[in-house]
Amino acid sequence: MSDFMNKVLLVFIVFVISAAAFEGYFVKWGFFDLVGYRPYRHSFKTMYEGTAHKPFVYRQLLISISKGVVEVLPHETKEVLVQKIKNDNFLADKFKTVSIEDKFLIEYYTVYVLAFMCLFASVFVWRKICIDLTGNPIAGTLAPLTFTIIFPYLETVGGFFYDFSELLFFSLATYFALKGRYLALIFMTPLAAHNKESFFFFLLTLYPLLRRTQTTKTTFMVIVVSGFLALLTYLPTFLRFADNAGFTAEYHFIDDVAVIVMFVYFIAVYILCKKTYNKSPLLSYAFFVIFVVMMFILRGSEHPLIIFNTLGHTYSVISGEKAFLLHLVLIFWIVKSAWKFLDSSLKNYAKLALAINTPLIMLFGWVFELRNWSIMYPIFIILIAFYYKEKIKEVGFLSEVQS
Repeated sequence: MSDFMNKVLLVFIVFVISAAAFEGYFVKWGFFDLVGYRPYRHSFKTMYEGTAHKPFVYRQLLISISKGVVEVLPHETKEVLVQKIKNDNFLADKFKTVSIEDKFLIEYYTVYVLAFMCLFASVFVWRKICIDLTGNPIAGTLAPLTFTIIFPYLETVGGFFYDFSELLFFSLATYFALKGRYLALIFMTPLAAHNKESFFFFLLTLYPLLRRTQTTKTTFMVIVVSGFLALLTYLPTFLRFADNAGFTAEYHFIDDVAVIVMFVYFIAVYILCKKTYNKSPLLSYAFFVIFVVMMFILRGSEHPLIIFNTLGHTYSVISGEKAFLLHLVLIFWIVKSAWKFLDSSLKNYAKLALAINTPLIMLFGWVFELRNWSIMYPIFIILIAFYYKEKIKEVGFLSEVQS
């Protein structure tokens, strides 16, 4: 009985933290259907109708499931559900900024529930992974809970319902790779690829994890077959929405280079000003003027200024967002502190993930939009687990308990 109640308590805690995180996301973004905002090119309505801009419109899994659910419901049942939702419209009452059209009420609520359940379920998968790797149930439990509660801070430049299903697929793929369950990984791939095309690239990062249990030949074949299935899944969707507005991928390379150059330049100017002020205040001022001129030259793009615009509201509280300096420092500290505890396969996995994610960010994403680093999420969660394990050991907590 005691063991059963402990599990009930665990589920309750995971549910509460997942719910808090999901609300932190939803209050800020909804499904890009907020009242009073300009029409979004990737709102729920446009995603549902298939008119969203590329590449957002490609991410159709949860939309397809919601449509499938509605199709199998008897007409009478649908009418009762729609009326029930309209009479007690929880989302519209709770979140006054959300606008939901009657014609897809059921689909909207279905995606809402599915997205939350993906986040909720992913915590248990990550917990299993972290416990298996660290051998410490406390650290293995705290790590995914920590990541879950900070997840809305990673969604501060933008956040989409398919980010939560992506997180679940990444967790399952990582678990299957670590356990050598390559058939499960292969069979899951079409669903994950239909959710978001990033899964194709994520598959490539799994090589070191699969090699823990499989031969080089088997590992290579698993990745090739899975990758082929991902592309095969993506192709019909690509062709279906070929005439939609937008581009297959959004290119932000120049913006990213400008941001990085300005960031490095800002640090350099700060160091130079600090070193030269006592010796030559005039020279120090000259460096500062040059910096201001550089900002003026780069004013044509809003993105170089993103590093200075780092305050927003998450969980309805004014706090750091985007590439907030404190967040970057904390990430660096966790990585620095826990890196030495990873075995060679996990380190190779991290390096490969970084090598794949970085050029993708530079070409297709904004470097300081942290959600674009989603391929790095799994190794970061694992690093958090090892960080907690070491800290638990340092303070003398019992490190070997029954999970």
